[in-house]
Amino acid sequence: MTVMATKWKNQEVRSHNGLLCGNGDIYDVQETRMARVREKQELGGWLNVAILAQEELYGGQYIVKCGEAAEHGSIGVVVLESLQNHEPVWTFVSDQSNPFDQIVTKGGLVLVLSTSGAVFRFAAPLREARLLLPGTSIHGSNDGRL
Repeated sequence: MTVMATKWKNQEVRSHNGLLCGNGDIYDVQETRMARVREKQELGGWLNVAILAQEELYGGQYIVKCGEAAEHGSIGVVVLESLQNHEPVWTFVSDQSNPFDQIVTKGGLVLVLSTSGAVFRFAAPLREARLLLPGTSIHGSNDGRL
């Protein structure tokens, strides 16, 4: 069992702004793209997570959980967990979003909504991921489309 999986059993995630995979890959998630971070990164400590919503995906293959860092309520957290072994496939932490508290599936995408209006959008397990902040869209203007 990885350190990430062991910590998740206590509802803790790494305090790193971005997406961390169970295999050690790190991604920077922006409005227009998801980019793998190639250079070595100094990772932060661990955050306790308060889960505010969860939903099974893809016929019970995964469960997505979202919420906030207990220490800092303005930090949003999303975790994609495998229902086969209950270990995180990846974790996403955002210090720009506020807590994530709703999950909606739409057209094969999962939309995780925050209390500030930010949207974390992904296709499981990890085909794409975007963080849309209030007032923006993937088209560069607030046209209401996700």
